[in-house]
This record gives sequence, C-alpha cells and structure tokens, in this order.
Amino acid sequence: MYGKKTTDTKKFGISLMAGALLLGAALAAAQEASPDDVLAGWLGREFTVESSTLNDHVPKGGKLTFVFDSDANLVHVCTRNSSAQSEPWHMDFATPCGVTMSFTRGTRYCTFDDVKTGNAEVLASCHRLRTRDVAMRPSKAKGAAELNDMVAFLVQLENGKPAMSILVDSPARVTTDITIIVVGR
Repeated sequence: MYGKKTTDTKKFGISLMAGALLLGAALAAAQEASPDDVLAGWLGREFTVESSTLNDHVPKGGKLTFVFDSDANLVHVCTRNSSAQSEPWHMDFATPCGVTMSFTRGTRYCTFDDVKTGNAEVLASCHRLRTRDVAMRPSKAKGAAELNDMVAFLVQLENGKPAMSILVDSPARVTTDITIIVVGR
C-alpha cells in the first residue's frame, strides 16, 4: 500500500511538471516578437531621400517608412511618391511595403562618413538592416530584373534625430558612389 501511494504521488508530480512545462512553452510561443530597442526609433517614421547617387534606383524626394512585422520578425520598407520626387519608384519599391529587411544589432550607430569610407570592420559594428535580391530596375537582358543587395545603416544625428545611410550592391558587387542619405523628418 505504501509503495502504491508513493508511485501515484510520483506520477501526479511528473504530470504536474509536464503540464507546467507545456503551458510555459505555449505562452512563450504565443508572445509576439517585438522590435529591438535600438531599432524602435526608426520604425513608423517617414524618411525623405535627401541625396542619392542612384536617382534611377532611389529617387530624390521619395518617401520611405520602416514598419516592423512582429509575425515575421522583419521590417517592411514602405514607399510613397511625393510631389517633390525626382521620378517614381520602380520595380520592388513601386509596391508599397514590397521590400523586407532583417535587423542586425551592432555595437554603435554609424555616421555618414563611416558609410562613405566603407571600412568593412567599422561597418560590421554598426546597427543595420539588410535585404538581398531587391529588383530596382530592369536588367539589360530582356525580361529580367537586376537584383541588388541593400544595407541600411542606422545613423543618429547630433541632435538625436534618426537618419539612415543606405548602400546598394550591384550584381557585380560594385559599391562605388551609391550612398543614399535618408534623413528623418
């Protein structure tokens, strides 16, 4: 009788512990992802493209808003045309929120000079968003699109306002003269 009571108590204890573990796992899975604190100041703000050496890719005066998708744990780049824009958005950017980026937390914010200099070690330490294979314009081959990689470095201005500097790599991995400066309003 004593042995049966001890066995029943162990079974009840194990069942109780398993139930608690399953409940904890279900609650953890049900929690939505939230944006990193470093990134939060850049989300939901509308940025204006102030300068671009790739005017046919990213037009001056164009508007960008970065929106966090908690289901996918990604950031959508939402674009809109403005009356001051040099030309309309093309390809993947023509579809509002058609480009998604993933966030990598670094150890610091970049400066515009850091991005312009292009030192890989410095850039690797910066907070950034990245995407691969973004169609920005048609390819020279008929019916194809030129796919680019894009890295958006978070820049915090001296006045504390968020800004961004974006590098676009071409299919040939040429990154010269392609800094896009986006300043938040």
